[in-house]
Amino acid sequence: MTTDPTVLIQFADWLQHAGGVPESEALRVAERGEVRQFSAGAVLFSAGDVLETLYFIRSGLIRFFYLTPEGKEFNKNFVTAGNVATSLGSFLEARPSPFFAEALEETELVALPMAFVRDLKTSDIAWERLINGFVIRLALQKERREASFLLESATERYEAFLTEFAEILGRVPQYHIASYLGITPVALSRIRARRS
Repeated sequence: MTTDPTVLIQFADWLQHAGGVPESEALRVAERGEVRQFSAGAVLFSAGDVLETLYFIRSGLIRFFYLTPEGKEFNKNFVTAGNVATSLGSFLEARPSPFFAEALEETELVALPMAFVRDLKTSDIAWERLINGFVIRLALQKERREASFLLESATERYEAFLTEFAEILGRVPQYHIASYLGITPVALSRIRARRS
């Protein structure tokens, strides 16, 4: 853990330009932030945790995944820089997260206390807009993902993945992509071979 002032100033700048948060408020919030680095394979939070920290991703790549009692993993999502890493249930209702979050590569985040961010959301319109934007984006993504599993073939889901996650294609192992698509690595290899 570190409190690198340069990173926090850059975070405040991002809050202003990407989030529409006024400069004075962005600087005040950044002062409460803590810069954290996670190496590849490190777990940010686990299923069952009631999260006390909200993470803003500065760089790196995170995967969210479910783990069955038999030890089988199912990838839920991949999250990149400029996004938030949290469980909506924990953030909105202080419920335990149903999934894990793991860094897939060296990842740097700005951590803010969850209670502090909740207070900001209810007391500051700019923060309410920023957080609501993230929540809406996640809800729309979840709706698209559900529809794809019900209405599309594995090949169509893979084609959609190539578009939606173009920036991370070379950064995610194929078995993680297969898990996200709900197919085996062998089935993914066949789909990729047919596209060649």
